[in-house]
Amino acid sequence: MLGMLALLACFALVTWLFVRDQRVRPMPSPESWLPFAWFVIVGTRPLSAWFSVQEEDSADAFLEGSPLDRYSLMALILIACVVLLRKRPQWFGVLRSNFWFMAFIAYCAVSVVWSDYPFVSFKRWVRELGNVVMVLVILTQDDAGKTTRALLARFAYLVIPLSAVLILYFPALGTYYSDLEGISYCGVATYKNMLGSIMFISGVYLAWELLYVPDGKDTKVSDLAPLAALWGMAVWLLVISSSSTALICLAMGSAVLLLMKLTLAQRQVRHLGTYTLLGALLLLGLFSLQGTLEIMTGAVGRDLTFTGRTELWGDVLREPINPLLGTGYQSFWLGARADDLWERYLFHPRQSHNGYLETYLNGGLLGLLLLLALIASIGKRLKTGLLAGNRFTVLLFSFWVASLFYNFTESRFVGPNLIWILLSVAALYHPAEADLQQAG
Repeated sequence: MLGMLALLACFALVTWLFVRDQRVRPMPSPESWLPFAWFVIVGTRPLSAWFSVQEEDSADAFLEGSPLDRYSLMALILIACVVLLRKRPQWFGVLRSNFWFMAFIAYCAVSVVWSDYPFVSFKRWVRELGNVVMVLVILTQDDAGKTTRALLARFAYLVIPLSAVLILYFPALGTYYSDLEGISYCGVATYKNMLGSIMFISGVYLAWELLYVPDGKDTKVSDLAPLAALWGMAVWLLVISSSSTALICLAMGSAVLLLMKLTLAQRQVRHLGTYTLLGALLLLGLFSLQGTLEIMTGAVGRDLTFTGRTELWGDVLREPINPLLGTGYQSFWLGARADDLWERYLFHPRQSHNGYLETYLNGGLLGLLLLLALIASIGKRLKTGLLAGNRFTVLLFSFWVASLFYNFTESRFVGPNLIWILLSVAALYHPAEADLQQAG
């Protein structure tokens, strides 16, 4: 009874926030709800998982997937394609604006050819195409910054309070048991690291709203209080779920937002490429120094193996694959290879827990080089927006910085997930001249 009351109160709160936001952050068009539906499905858990609390207990079951998920996502993709048919000149121009994004997506498609499971790989690439289609729906709106802002706001309003309610009152949905860690919290997601990723995204977005968007005299405490409360709840969920990487990335993204309010930091934007290279070298250096690494991992309650990740990295690198081309789009964790790794690890890995390594495994050195070129092109584009004074670009920049770090211990490059979707938005976003001083 208490759980049902909490759930009703949660939905009442979400409804109030949605209605209230029509004044502050309105959805620009009915078609904008298509990306929102996509956000909810790929950002939380598949539709099939909401109707069953059982997980796939074998790599073969993971390979097959769910017809319900397949058909629901395909329906959203087809509807979005119909919407885009009316906007061909717009979306074609958006795609042409970043060669490296198009090259990477095209390479992923071509890599289906040499996959051991080409049909499964192709179906997964179609989902990747769904990401692209939804990003194009967002970026072909009159104001892409305002559209993204409205989508992220409503996503945060839904997933943060609902995750808390599921964890506290519906443990069959909000928690799960693993042989490695025992009882873990997942909220609206399927596992704790996925919960961490959506709390990281929501937290950085809410921090941006609190720090950047209000314009002064029209801003009321009543407008900011719900955002601050949700931000605090997101941090709490990250702490209780022990999502260390996501918590660090939320702190990193928030720190970037704060730094970008300083005149000194704004002046250094022109040297972004140099700082990015230095940051990458610093991270590689820290990962190679055992003493420093031990202090860092101990500070967040982890060991030198990053909870078994380094052992997994070694094992997957020893697998015989084509070093130049990889195994094909999202094909490494399929078949006998996945069965063998599932037998070796209690947590049944479905990814290598490193986005750069995962890209190499599936796409080889060629795929990894294309990804790095895409990352560099995003940085160059963000640099232009920051120098122009675009505030929405500051949000994308904070996501970009934190996401590059996030992918050292999780794999969120490509595939249906919000981190990759937002990186895709950053890759293709170009503010209109009239919006250079005020995006969102």
